[in-house]
Amino acid sequence: MPMKATRQAMSRRALILGLAAAALLLALGLQPWNLALSQVERSVVAGIEARTGLKVTALRRAEIAFLPLPRISLSDVTLSDPQGVLSGKAARLRARARLLSLIGGELDFDRIDLVAPELDIAVAADAGGYADWLDRAVGYLARLESQPRLVLTSGSIMMRSAETVLTTLRDVNIVVEERDARAPIALAGSLTWRGEATDIDLLWPVAGERARTALSLGSRLMRLRLEGTRSTTQKLTSGEVEFSTKSLSDALAWIGPRPRIASLVQQVELTARAQVSQASVSLDTVVAKVDGDRLEGALKLEGAMPNWALSGTLAGAEFDLGRLLRQAEPQVRSGGETGSMPLEFDGWTANDVDLRLSLDSARIGPARFGDLAAQLLIRKGRFEAALLRAAAYGGTTRARILATPVAAGADVKLQFGVEKLNLALAADDLPELARLSGTASGQLSFDGVGSDVDQVVGSLTGRANLTIRQGEFRGIAFPDLLRKAEKPPASARDWRQGKSAFETLQLTALANLGVLYLTETQLAGSGYTVVLNGTADLGRRWLDLNGALSSTTTSTRVPFDVRGPFFGAAFTPEIDAALRAPGPALPLLR
Repeated sequence: MPMKATRQAMSRRALILGLAAAALLLALGLQPWNLALSQVERSVVAGIEARTGLKVTALRRAEIAFLPLPRISLSDVTLSDPQGVLSGKAARLRARARLLSLIGGELDFDRIDLVAPELDIAVAADAGGYADWLDRAVGYLARLESQPRLVLTSGSIMMRSAETVLTTLRDVNIVVEERDARAPIALAGSLTWRGEATDIDLLWPVAGERARTALSLGSRLMRLRLEGTRSTTQKLTSGEVEFSTKSLSDALAWIGPRPRIASLVQQVELTARAQVSQASVSLDTVVAKVDGDRLEGALKLEGAMPNWALSGTLAGAEFDLGRLLRQAEPQVRSGGETGSMPLEFDGWTANDVDLRLSLDSARIGPARFGDLAAQLLIRKGRFEAALLRAAAYGGTTRARILATPVAAGADVKLQFGVEKLNLALAADDLPELARLSGTASGQLSFDGVGSDVDQVVGSLTGRANLTIRQGEFRGIAFPDLLRKAEKPPASARDWRQGKSAFETLQLTALANLGVLYLTETQLAGSGYTVVLNGTADLGRRWLDLNGALSSTTTSTRVPFDVRGPFFGAAFTPEIDAALRAPGPALPLLR
């Protein structure tokens, strides 16, 4: 019994001593210890450096606590990468030690937090852009033998070339997951770039030939998602890409200088099979909705932002080409008055573009076309848009605009042609042509120079010709007008309400400084001819013409004037006072 009592007493004393030691350790563990740098175990700093690749070059204070989990906190810490890729500072660095490794006599960390870090990533002055910046950042992480979970909170990251800051990421809240040497880099979080809050999620392989990769980027301006595989040796990524934006111009302005050509398009939704390298992005099996119209084809983007070049072919069942012109954003003067559209030649040709478009049907304003082929070709110092062919109202049409820079702005060349166009069919969509019918063929070729549309129109030179066969001119009955002039009977039909059938209408005009001079213009019908000459001011949109209606069977001749705005000019024949008295001059075109 005495032996048993002795054992019980010793057990009670051991329990009391153990509880006391535990309480002491708990008190010590819960109490952070402020130590000078010279008192911090070298293994602590060495462990942080080994796991992050960053050398701790300065700190104000170190705090160590052992419970509930071993942790180290460094305040006002300065960090630098011995290889010169990354450097910076943080208000606080927190490192959480692994308990099992600590029990085994080793110091290792499974998580490191940087609070309010300010980090610099050094890039070359001639870096190609975002791809090089990304390679620089992930390359730093990829070379680590092992990396704990890294958490950046309320930080900023600057891409810097020497003393020049190329871009800054603010409000950085990102988690980089723990990984081994050959495991992919996985990070997710949010940041603010160029004033836009942005969510990011990245899976980036550092080894393997067909390793899975994924990127998701989302902001108010655009969303981008890529999922596929990456060859780390060839630096080639293949996969499915999705892109969407409500304003392509604003989205491109966010990631680089705003290209003027992007103002032609607003909403874009795109899916494609992509191959991405450092030098280019190739998109196959593209399915895109451009402002609601569906297009399919292939695209290729070469070069780095902002000096990219776009090429490709697209096809669609239907597309509103006129919308592109309406979205060209003409200049607005003070008071809200819309002025002449500036050509902004440098803005339109900032990037190379070679796009070919094939459409089953298209619209340009109210006009409708079928089987259309068009091309947009832009090079530095050259802008060319061409309607290579299009079926139009029983005939065909083609057009081309070419602009090159000169001291006064831009030298603009315009070409337009139609073949066998049925004017009666066209009048259903273009009421301005309602007075004419027949089959039209013709062409024009004009040159102009200026810094805006008004200046170009005011300087146009060139020539135009038009032939209309087997048609009618509605609103004026030339045969009745001749009979009225020969012998004005009281019961004669009103020539103002009739129509004139004609065999041919031939118009030839020369342009000089924005004014068309009509020459060799003649309309020939059964029993009459009309000869017309004068001017058409393209800038003022004003007609000042005179002519004569003549009978082919008698000597009757009726001079007349046509004056007024385009599609509203007044036709005034000169016969006698009795003929002129019944009413005002008749608008020739409405």
